[in-house]
Amino acid sequence: MVVLNKVLIICATLLLMGSCQPINPTPAPTSKTTLLRGTDFSQLPKIEQQGFIFYTQDSTAIDPLLLLKDKGINCIRLKVWNNPTGDGSLNELMPLVQRIKNHELLLMLTLHYSNSWSDPGQQVIPSQWSNLSQAVLLDSVYSFTRNVIELLEPDYVQIGNEINHGFMHPAGLRNGNGNFQHLLQAGVSAVKSVDTSITTLIHFAGYTNAQAFFQTIDTIDFDAVGLSYYPMWHGKNLSDLETACFDLRDDLGRPVFLLETSYPFTLDWADWTNNHIGSTDQIIDDFPPTRHGQAAFIGAMRQISDSLGTGLVYWGGELVPYMGPQSQQGSPYENQALFNFNGVELPVISALGN
Repeated sequence: MVVLNKVLIICATLLLMGSCQPINPTPAPTSKTTLLRGTDFSQLPKIEQQGFIFYTQDSTAIDPLLLLKDKGINCIRLKVWNNPTGDGSLNELMPLVQRIKNHELLLMLTLHYSNSWSDPGQQVIPSQWSNLSQAVLLDSVYSFTRNVIELLEPDYVQIGNEINHGFMHPAGLRNGNGNFQHLLQAGVSAVKSVDTSITTLIHFAGYTNAQAFFQTIDTIDFDAVGLSYYPMWHGKNLSDLETACFDLRDDLGRPVFLLETSYPFTLDWADWTNNHIGSTDQIIDDFPPTRHGQAAFIGAMRQISDSLGTGLVYWGGELVPYMGPQSQQGSPYENQALFNFNGVELPVISALGN
């Protein structure tokens, strides 16, 4: 009954969009045998709602998804939140997913299992699940995940986002009682019950202590490891990163993907929202905060992911200063996007895609 009720609730939110039928890609997307060249583009609907326009280098207005495809990007990553409508909801996602599939791009979903952003410092259980027993919560994770997968038909799925310390706290706290692993398995099992060809990933931020983390979940039948890497938080030595990736691959017997990274093309700003990176001590000396320094950094990251035979996904590719020059609630990644402050493509797109 819990599963049926949750499916009915989610389907009801989609009535205005037609039906609860899966999105059928036409034509079929790019083969997953190719190396992954991706970017998170979750905020695109909000950016376009503000009237922001993206441009090619010759200042021609363009659908940014088409531009990315033309430059060799083959995968778009989107967040999924447990909201019936609005940010990260299925209502918001379904039209964007259809556009992605129309452009023959692969689709990666990041299931946050939260009503908002999740990361190592914040893993808040969805408000509608906060008082559930463990048994009912497991059922809810399974049914929610299965419904999302049936509707959106992704190629890759992250079960949680940067879950170093668990997810859906306090129920899924990584504290050794086993609940964390059971919840992870519920998500993975739901994906596999729909389509065993979908790649399931478990996502860890950084690489320090990653091996110990993955050893505690090795009995879960997920397919691949996903890591975030940002120099300001995870160290500035790319050789250490590469060594850690290969050690994880060899010890776990699973492929390792670099699922999040970004880099500044400038230390300037375009609005009144504080940017995450604003000084040279936050970046790597070999890669200056310029258009070409940003591209060179991604080239170096590509060398690692290509040698692993997996792929690289850029974070915040679309997070331009879309709310105007005086916004204090704009994008803190405006100087790390794949487009400049005016929406013009940067060389980093070609470095990522080609």
